Amino acid sequence: MGISRSVRSLAVAASAAMLCAVVPASAAVADDTGAVITFDGISSDAGGDGTVSAGQTITGTTDVTFTVHADPGDEPTTAVVSITGSGVYQGTGTVKQAFRLSPGDCLPSCTLHATLGTAATQQFGGSANGVTVPLVNDGENTVHVEVDSPRPRTVTANAVVTVDNERPVVTLPDLPGDEAWTNHQPVGLSADRELSLRATATGDNGVSRVRYFSSNSTWPAPVDLTAPASGATWTTTLDTSAVRAGLWAGEVYVVAYDKDGRPGSPARAATLVDHGFTITPKLDTVIHPGETPVMVNYAYPPSLNKAFPSNFNYAYPVSTTVSLDGKAQATTPVGAYTYEGNPDRFFADLGQLPYGAHTLAFDTVDNRGAHGRVDLPVRVVSEVTPTWTDGFQDFPVAGSSRKFTATTSAADGVSRAEHWTLDVDGTTFATGSYPARPSGTWKTTTTGMHDVTLTSVSQYGDTTVSSRPIRVLAATTTQLTGPATSTYGSKATFTATVTQTGAKAAAGAKVGFQYKRTGTTAWKTQATVTADSTGKASYTTTARYNGTWRAVTAAKNPTWASSTSKALTAQVRAVLTVRNPARTAVHARPVSYTALSSPYVQGTGLLFQSLKKDGTWVTLTRATLTSSGSATAKITFSRAGTWTLRVYRPATTDLTNTYSSSWTVKVS
Repeated sequence: MGISRSVRSLAVAASAAMLCAVVPASAAVADDTGAVITFDGISSDAGGDGTVSAGQTITGTTDVTFTVHADPGDEPTTAVVSITGSGVYQGTGTVKQAFRLSPGDCLPSCTLHATLGTAATQQFGGSANGVTVPLVNDGENTVHVEVDSPRPRTVTANAVVTVDNERPVVTLPDLPGDEAWTNHQPVGLSADRELSLRATATGDNGVSRVRYFSSNSTWPAPVDLTAPASGATWTTTLDTSAVRAGLWAGEVYVVAYDKDGRPGSPARAATLVDHGFTITPKLDTVIHPGETPVMVNYAYPPSLNKAFPSNFNYAYPVSTTVSLDGKAQATTPVGAYTYEGNPDRFFADLGQLPYGAHTLAFDTVDNRGAHGRVDLPVRVVSEVTPTWTDGFQDFPVAGSSRKFTATTSAADGVSRAEHWTLDVDGTTFATGSYPARPSGTWKTTTTGMHDVTLTSVSQYGDTTVSSRPIRVLAATTTQLTGPATSTYGSKATFTATVTQTGAKAAAGAKVGFQYKRTGTTAWKTQATVTADSTGKASYTTTARYNGTWRAVTAAKNPTWASSTSKALTAQVRAVLTVRNPARTAVHARPVSYTALSSPYVQGTGLLFQSLKKDGTWVTLTRATLTSSGSATAKITFSRAGTWTLRVYRPATTDLTNTYSSSWTVKVS
């Protein structure tokens, strides 16, 4: 190895072997102004005349000759020649030789000679259990040249070669591919209490043995796999019961040896160790017949329960069988409620369950064939069904009391309402226990919608909740005002004022004005009036007869309730006047007085009265009202003096007592 130039020879830097990544292969490359690299020859123990050809085979010691044509403005400082093993194999690395270049060494060019040991080895996997493995594995590879300059600038060139040191090659047919990481599949070999290991080994120089080894002391000691009776697959079984659960991605290996005892590159046996899984049905001990499907949690060791992209928890249920008292009740396959890669739970059908005490057995099989089982004692009961018997027949009014009652029954014939609670909007107003039936009285307070709820707890602890809505209407108050006494034929106005709960005006309320004539029993609606924005409604009528008035506010569902005012007695007095009464008279001589009155009622008598000194009135004479509405009487004054007179029409059923205005008469 070395460098040659027409001017002087150069010292060569020491070569070294080290681990590094593989540089992507390419044809000879130079940048536009940098150095140019050309391969002059490649030869090895495999023979050949040194001619460089794509894919040529090299073995053992390999000589590489190449020329560097320098750029005067950017002279190279180092050149490195290397061959790197494939990262697919364990223990592989790089064999290389480096040259330090001084100014002028490569002007205008220099030829470098490197020697690479493709059969070089190194210890891998520790001194105790490890093996000596090749740095460069057999197969297609590249001779890589890299020239650096201070600019900095790096120029590279590659020559494709095939390394063939007749090392054996081992593969693990059961090892999943890279797609397992994204397809919810096992990312390594599967092991629980043991690992079944299979390896296929081939080599041009034969295969003398295949050996398992581990760099971790918790794994079993190295052991040779059993040779196949035919074919190329070697096998063994390892006891992994003492191995910690988890993904062992870089500590378990298999290596093959040729007939001369030379090892090939070890294959990494990534192994996922778990020690079974547990299942936990999310099911109470008291259930209903149709309580299906039920959620079942499952769990693997924490070291495996990793989220994507770690994807260690590759196992998942594929089938769950539920048995009732030892007899299969229902089987739930994957796809019904479970999917591949489901992280921690699935669903299982229970089927229709009979009433009574039973044992449910859940037996789950995962995609590796492992079982998880749990037995769960349950009691299957029916709901305690309530039937409301009172309380919802109409709308209650705010401020009133409402009694609610219910009966209960159960389809299983055994369950009963051992304890019950009645509440409205979450506030309890009645509680009780068997044998008392649910019943309670609620004092309504606020208007609007409310939820009445009956909560029953059976003797088995099963809870049934039944709710029904109820609307509480606003209460209304109707007050009626109007004249207590009116004159026959005049106008009388009655006003109703309607308010609702909260002293709010009942705007828009329909108010019926009802009248009952004295001496009768039937109320008759005279008019219906809509209340204004202040809650007031008025009605005007012509006074005719004595009677009683009331105002009735109609209910407005579902807003307010009806109400009736207190009765208002309204009396009607007759029209009664005296026509041009004489105001002077002579005692012992009669004087005629005519009174006018309406309405005319046959047989009505008018009394002509005088005022006594003690303030009482005394009747002087009586005259019958004629159909023309008049009555005339003659009065003879017994003494001289001043007399005060009036006319009085006695009350009847239809009219109240009526008095004319009084007048005075001077008697001489």
